Amino acid sequence: MASVHSSSTVKGRWMKLVMAMTIAAGCIVPGVFYSSRSTQADAEEASAAGTVEAISAPYQEGSYDQYLSLHEQAPRPDAAIVIEGESYSSAEGMSPRIVEGLPGLAGQAVETDEEGSITWTFDVKQEGLYQMAIRYYQLEGKGADMDRELRIDGELPFAESKNLMFRRIWTSEGDMLRDTRGNDLYQKQVEKPIWQDMFVQSADGRHTEPYQFYFSKGQHTLTLVSAKEKMLIDTIVLKQPEEAQPYAEIAADYDKQGYTEASDVFIKIQGEAAALKSSQVLYPMMDRSSPATEPYHISQIRLNTIGGYNWSNAGQWMTWEIEVPKDGLYHIGIKAQQSFQRGMTSYRKLYIDGKLPFAEMGSVSFPFSTGWEMKKLGQAQGSSTKTEPYLFYLSEGKHEIKLEVTLGEMAMLLRTVESSVLELNRIYRRIIMITGAVPDEYRDYQLEKKIPELVAVMAEQADVLEAVVKQAERLSGGGDRTAALTRLMVQLRDMAEHPETIARRLETFKSNTSSLGDWIYSINYMPLSIDYLVIASPDQGLPSASAGFWSKVKHSTGTFMLSFFTDFNVLGAADGSDKKITLWMTQGMDQAKIAKRLIDESFTSETGIAVDIQVVSEGVLLQAMLAGRGPDVAFSLPDDKPVNYALRHAVEDLSKYPGFDKVKQQFHESAMVPYRFNGGIYGLPIDQSFSVLYYRKDILQEMNMEVPDTWEDVFAMIPELQKHNLLFGFPIQVLVRLGSNVQDSSSLPVNATFGTMLYQNGGDLYKNDGKESALDTELAIKTFMDWTDLYTTYKLPLTTDFVNRFRSGEMPIAIADYTRFNVISATAPELKGLWDFTVVPGTKQPDGTIRRDVPTSGTAAVMLAESEHKDEAWSFLKWWTSTETQAKYSLELEGVFGPSGRNATANLEAVARIPWQVQHYKTLMEQWKWAKGIPEVAGGYFTGRHLDNAFRSVVISNEDPREAIDLYTRYINDEIKKKRKEFGLPY
Repeated sequence: MASVHSSSTVKGRWMKLVMAMTIAAGCIVPGVFYSSRSTQADAEEASAAGTVEAISAPYQEGSYDQYLSLHEQAPRPDAAIVIEGESYSSAEGMSPRIVEGLPGLAGQAVETDEEGSITWTFDVKQEGLYQMAIRYYQLEGKGADMDRELRIDGELPFAESKNLMFRRIWTSEGDMLRDTRGNDLYQKQVEKPIWQDMFVQSADGRHTEPYQFYFSKGQHTLTLVSAKEKMLIDTIVLKQPEEAQPYAEIAADYDKQGYTEASDVFIKIQGEAAALKSSQVLYPMMDRSSPATEPYHISQIRLNTIGGYNWSNAGQWMTWEIEVPKDGLYHIGIKAQQSFQRGMTSYRKLYIDGKLPFAEMGSVSFPFSTGWEMKKLGQAQGSSTKTEPYLFYLSEGKHEIKLEVTLGEMAMLLRTVESSVLELNRIYRRIIMITGAVPDEYRDYQLEKKIPELVAVMAEQADVLEAVVKQAERLSGGGDRTAALTRLMVQLRDMAEHPETIARRLETFKSNTSSLGDWIYSINYMPLSIDYLVIASPDQGLPSASAGFWSKVKHSTGTFMLSFFTDFNVLGAADGSDKKITLWMTQGMDQAKIAKRLIDESFTSETGIAVDIQVVSEGVLLQAMLAGRGPDVAFSLPDDKPVNYALRHAVEDLSKYPGFDKVKQQFHESAMVPYRFNGGIYGLPIDQSFSVLYYRKDILQEMNMEVPDTWEDVFAMIPELQKHNLLFGFPIQVLVRLGSNVQDSSSLPVNATFGTMLYQNGGDLYKNDGKESALDTELAIKTFMDWTDLYTTYKLPLTTDFVNRFRSGEMPIAIADYTRFNVISATAPELKGLWDFTVVPGTKQPDGTIRRDVPTSGTAAVMLAESEHKDEAWSFLKWWTSTETQAKYSLELEGVFGPSGRNATANLEAVARIPWQVQHYKTLMEQWKWAKGIPEVAGGYFTGRHLDNAFRSVVISNEDPREAIDLYTRYINDEIKKKRKEFGLPY
């Protein structure tokens, strides 16, 4: 199969003004924009007209938009430059290998490694803009997509070329099978390597057309820098793509060619029968919302749909194969449901045999609907809700239909709002440098005089947001989706007219700007479920997407009756085997469903051991254990629980089971530390996380600051930031109310900042084999004083919202858990390329080396001592913590929850299969080398709690640090002694 896949704002207010005027004019000029009408028909009409250049986004420095604007007058030569992969001129950090004889390969290709770079030298005879098509082949690796960085003549042509994605191809293994209860079994997704031709384009869908690259006449070099995974490269071709013609021209060509409408043909392809997919998370799913879903069963599992949230990222695609009995013109219908994003429209590109049949198929819209709808591909008739179906010419024989996720006309809106957020955050930082984060509302700061461009920027950005609102409403109809934009637009206009009110409205302004990020996040995903596709001759009607009245009555009555007999917190075993274990999960039902699918797919099917899953709260587990009514296996338990249960002889020592030593090698040594007790190991690590240093590259560069390497650098940097009312962030726990429960202060973890300082200085939390606290040692006391100095001498705030302050720039640098990377990536996409993370500041040693120790935290899986199926439970634990399972589970979580759901698995090899870019993966691995597990001891739950009490007595009550830590260390020691005595341990 050949598949062709069709990022500081430039200074000067005039550019923004031109852009705003262009937008406003565009909302009026016929043929460029449509009037702002909140109806589904408008969305259909917009899609029918093809992709519209809706808004000219403001150019960000170094972005593709800016690059293209600089070369937009360059010619587009109608010539092709073919670069053979094997003719590379040089390589650095890799050893390319020439291969031949592969299926589908005529001649030779070059194998590129996961690291290093490879360069080709070539001549350009005609200067101009060229698009770049690369023919590649996936190689066996870690199952992740291939990432590359592209350089021309040794330089990045634009920022987005730093991240190019080459997708793998997946397919379902074998036919759909059913278990002994008649339930469909999930199919394993396996790789299907074939040669692919891909135009180099945006990895995140921000640009819907392939990138264009400018080459002057003469010799040039092209370099691909490997960021992840190996791959083969056959050819690199610089050329102009074959552009799809509008439907009107295609229809006229049908007449010229003498094509006629086919008759008596009706072909239905089930969505779950997709032949090829771009991701292993695109597997068949169950939908029981309607009896019209095919196939359907009221009680048994039928994997009858595909897509959903897993199919929502730009660039993801699926293909279906069809057999057409005769030449002719056909209609195409898609039974789909977009009930995931209320008030939004999802877009898809439709290809037939690897090509867009006509331009309108570059952006097929699927508006929000509460149920299934039959989408007849066609063109809306003016303001009417009627649709004139498109005709597609298909010759007799096999064809391939492909649907690819695209952002469609929302891409330009996203880039525009992202630029607006950056500009508004820049103005916000200028304001707080004068007023501070909490201004005096009774003081006139005369901001409009101290920041001359303030009023103009606010007015201009209000115009930009107004244009975005109009365009978004045209595309998706009215609703609450544009409320955040409208609210900020109104506030900006009012503050521009009344600048004396800005200071007292600063917090609201910050909040409204942050809400734009939520809008970007929600718009960025295009989920869609497919039940089936229909290819039919025009004389055949398309089936109704909804069920009849009596079918609905039967369905509703049946599901109501079944609800009395079904525990929806239990996911029963898919097999009638006598070998069965019970698993309790303390996570949500979504995670349990993913685990259930993986268990059915590759554990039960291979071992014959069935697994019943029940979702419970962690608080009920100990009581159930002591009552002898617990499960066989439980996860994910906090670090302090396994030893707590081991003290009560409630969980098994896993180190005595066969193969434990091999299982242990999958984890960093620090991961096992919290689960050691009396020579045994009472849990297997599931998750593990630790701190890294986040920083805003743009702000530090603007302030001429370097990323701190040691704690001396940190203490020197803090006052420099404070001169501009900016913060250096540190992790600190806050006791919060969760529903009707208050967080248990007795299990408060050891503060990560204190732990980092202590471990880097060679200190420990406990001494004498865990019988005493080591917080009263001179080293620990000195560390405690350094820690509290941050809040007494430097007056850092006790509570901070890291993500929002990092995003706005108030906190341009901070130490935080590495999982925050996922949250920032998802909620602050406008910062892409403007921030990064690295290893934490270290402590210089006498020999000149730097220690970067960080404490870790995580969760564990345990086997209960009362289990009657211990061998089976051990088999399950080995399987669940294995590299393959953890990698798949992590990808599934990210498919459902997006980047913010990226899993912090403790399995080191599985981390390599998660879609981290290589530079980020290397940073994680470098910091992981310094990871230190926090040991759990009897009564150790007092350590974090009383360390925090000592800290607050110093920071809030101004007590002497040495006296405070000494007092609370005695409390800790009393509790350790008490607990060791209670459980019969030496003290």
